[in-house]
Amino acid sequence: MAITVKDFAKTLKISDKALLERMQKAGLSHKKNSDEVTPSDKQALLKSLKGVKSTPTKSITSDSGVKVTSKGKSSTTTTSSKSYSDNIEAKRAAASEQLKEQQTKREEQLKEATKQKQEQKKKQFKNTGTTSKDKPVNLKEQLSSAAKEYKNKEDSIFDESKHQFEAPKDFIKKDIDVPENIQVGALAKLMAVKGGEVVKNLMSLGVVATMNDFIDQETAILVVEEIGHNGIAVKEESIEDDLANLIKYEDKPKTRPAVITVMGHVDHGKTTLLDFIRNSKVVDSESGGITQHIGAYEVDTPKGKLTFIDTPGHAAFSSMRARGANTTDIVVLVVAANDGIKPQTEEAINHARAAEVSIVVAINKIDINGADPEKVKGDLAAIDLTPEDWGGNIQMVPISALKGDGIDDLLERIALEAEILELKAHYDGAAQGVVIESELDKFRGSVATLLIQNGTLKLGDLVVSGNAMGKIKSIIDSNGNKIKEALPSAAVEVLGLNSVPSAGDQFQVVKNEKQAREISDYRTSKEKEKKLLKQKDESVGDLFETLGQETKKVLNVILKTDVGGTCEAINNALINLDSDKAKVKIVSSGVGGITESDANLALAVDAIILGFNVRAENTAKKIIESDSIPLSYHSIIYELLDDVKARMSGLLDPIIKEEIVGTAEVLEVFNSPKFGQVAGCSVLEGNVLRNKPVRVLRDDIVIFEGELNSLRRFKEDVNEVKNGNECGMGIKNYKDIKPGDKIEVFDRKEETQEI
Repeated sequence: MAITVKDFAKTLKISDKALLERMQKAGLSHKKNSDEVTPSDKQALLKSLKGVKSTPTKSITSDSGVKVTSKGKSSTTTTSSKSYSDNIEAKRAAASEQLKEQQTKREEQLKEATKQKQEQKKKQFKNTGTTSKDKPVNLKEQLSSAAKEYKNKEDSIFDESKHQFEAPKDFIKKDIDVPENIQVGALAKLMAVKGGEVVKNLMSLGVVATMNDFIDQETAILVVEEIGHNGIAVKEESIEDDLANLIKYEDKPKTRPAVITVMGHVDHGKTTLLDFIRNSKVVDSESGGITQHIGAYEVDTPKGKLTFIDTPGHAAFSSMRARGANTTDIVVLVVAANDGIKPQTEEAINHARAAEVSIVVAINKIDINGADPEKVKGDLAAIDLTPEDWGGNIQMVPISALKGDGIDDLLERIALEAEILELKAHYDGAAQGVVIESELDKFRGSVATLLIQNGTLKLGDLVVSGNAMGKIKSIIDSNGNKIKEALPSAAVEVLGLNSVPSAGDQFQVVKNEKQAREISDYRTSKEKEKKLLKQKDESVGDLFETLGQETKKVLNVILKTDVGGTCEAINNALINLDSDKAKVKIVSSGVGGITESDANLALAVDAIILGFNVRAENTAKKIIESDSIPLSYHSIIYELLDDVKARMSGLLDPIIKEEIVGTAEVLEVFNSPKFGQVAGCSVLEGNVLRNKPVRVLRDDIVIFEGELNSLRRFKEDVNEVKNGNECGMGIKNYKDIKPGDKIEVFDRKEETQEI
C-alpha cells in the first residue's frame, strides 16, 4: 500500500507542512501532502536529518578472535557462533570463576599455614619449657596478611582481564529487532546507548516521550535508523497466535442455516418486516420506534431455519451495521417504495459489498400512496444493483411488511440464495464465533449475545472474549428458552462471563481456566499499552499544528449505556462532532448504571455524565447532587447528540456583534457650566439613546469612544431622541468636539457560537 506525505506525517506526529519543508531541504521533490513517499525517500530524509556521511571501512580484531568491519554495515567473524556480547559475558564469567578458584586456594593455604605455625609453637614449647601465654599465636596478623595477599591477587586477575579483551572504539552498525510497542528505556538498552540520546532523537522527530513511555513500532524504527542501526520490525509471537492454532476441527463440515442481516435507512420498515416474520412486536419496545440495538433471532420457516440480525438504521450506528455485514451470509436491503434510496441505504450497500456478501432487496411499503417500486429499481440499477427482471443478478421483491404481502416470496428468495451459497460449518469441537451484543444486567450480571460460527457451545464451557472470560452458566435461545447447547448459526444469550465483552469481539471456547486467564491477562496488558500510546498521541500528536493557533475547547464526557453496541456507536458519533473550535474527549465509557466511581471521576476531570437508557445509583446521585455535576439522561440518539452540541457551543466564548442604533451630526458647540462642552446635534439616522455607548467620528475616522454625559431636548433631560429631531449631547470626559463631527450611537450584543 502506497504511503503519502500525509500518512508519513501522522506516523512522525508532525504537520504535513513541517514534513514537506524537511523533505525539500533533503532535496526531495515532494510538494503536496498526497505525494507518495517511497522507502528511498525515507532513507534520504533520514540521511539529511543526521547530517553525516558514511564512515570509511575499518577493521578491528580483538584478542578473542572477533573481527569487526564498520562502514554503515558490520560483519562479524568468530571462531564460534557467539556474538560480540556473548564473548564479553564469557570473559566476565571466566574471570569470576578464576577469582573463586583463587579464593578457595588461598583459604586452604591459610589453614595449612596456621596449622604449621601452631605445630611449630608446640615444638618450641617442649624444647624451651615456656608457656603459650609468653608468645601467643598472632592469628589477627596472619589473617590481615592473608587478606592483603588475596586483594593483590584479585587486582591482578582483573588487571589481566583488561588486557585479555578490548572493546572496539569505532561505531558498529547492528540489526535491532523492534517489537510492535516498546518502552523508550528498553529501546535504549537494545541499542546500548543512553536513554537521553533516544529521547533527543524522538524530540527531533516531533515526539515528546520519557524513558517510561511506550512508542509504536514505526516510530521506534525511525529512531533506530536515526542513531545509525538497522531497525527490523518483529511481530511478537503471542498467545493470540497460539489460540488461533488451537482452533482445529476434525469432522467434515455440514450444511448450516444462513445468517441474514436486515439493513436499510431509518424508518423504512426493517424491524416491522422482522416482526411479521417472527410474529412479535419488537418495534414497540424501542424508543421513538427506532431500533438502537442489534437483535439476533432464529426463525423457523417453511424453507428451513434462518437466523436474522436486525441492525439500526440511524447514521450513528454505522459501526454496528458494518459489524452486522461482516458476520452475515446474506443482506436483506429494505428500501421504502415511497421514499427511495437514502444516505443510510447507500451506506448499507457499501458495507455489504465490502463484506462480499449476497444482497436481496425488499422494496417495502408498496401499499402506501405514492409508492413506486419501478422507480426504486431504477435508482438501484444506477448504483450497480440491477434487478433480475432487468437482466441483472440482484433479487428484488415488492413487499408490505405491515400487511405481510410478498413475505413468503421474500423468504423463498432468501432460501434459494442460501442454497446457492452452500453454507457449511463444523459441528463437532469447541465453539467459536462473534459477540453480537452485550450488556450489564442488574440482576443477571454480564449478558452477551453470541453468534456461533463453528462448533457447538455447551453449558459449562470456558469462554474467552476480549478481556472477558468465564464458565457458561446459562444458554438462552431467541425465544427465551433455556437450552443445553447451541449449534452453528445459532444466536443465543449467555450468562457467566466475569465482565462485559465488546460487541464485535470474537469468542472462543478454551480447555481450562489457566489458559483462559492467560489469554485474558495478555489482552488486558495489550489494551493498557494501546491506551498509553493513545493518551500520548492525544497529548502531543497535534503539537506542531497547535503552535500559534487558538487552543480548542474540550468537553470531557463520561458515557454509560445499556448495551455494548450502543456504547460503541455513540462513542463514534461523539468523536465526529469535533470541529476546529471545540472537541469531545471521552474520558470513560462503558456498559451499566452510573456508579460512584463515575461520579468521582467526573468531579476530578470536570466532565459531564451522559446516561443512555441507564440511571445513576443512589451513592452516585448524592455526589452528583452535592457537587452539581452535569448529568443528562437520554433514550434517543438524536437528543443526546443535540445535547452535546449545545454544551460544546456553551464552552465557546460568545461572539460580540455591534449594531449602529443611530447617527447624529454636530451643528454647533456650546459651553455649559454644569455639563461642560455640549454639542448641538441633528439626528440623521435611527435613534439616539442615552444609555448606549457612542463614538465621535471626524472625516469618517473614529477619534473617540465613550458614553454620553447628558442628552437634552428643549432644556429637558430625555432618554431617547428620534430620527429628524435636534438635541443637545454632552460626551463624558471629552472636550474636543467640533461642528461637522458625527456622533454614532451603537449597541453590543453577545451571540453564542455554533459548532
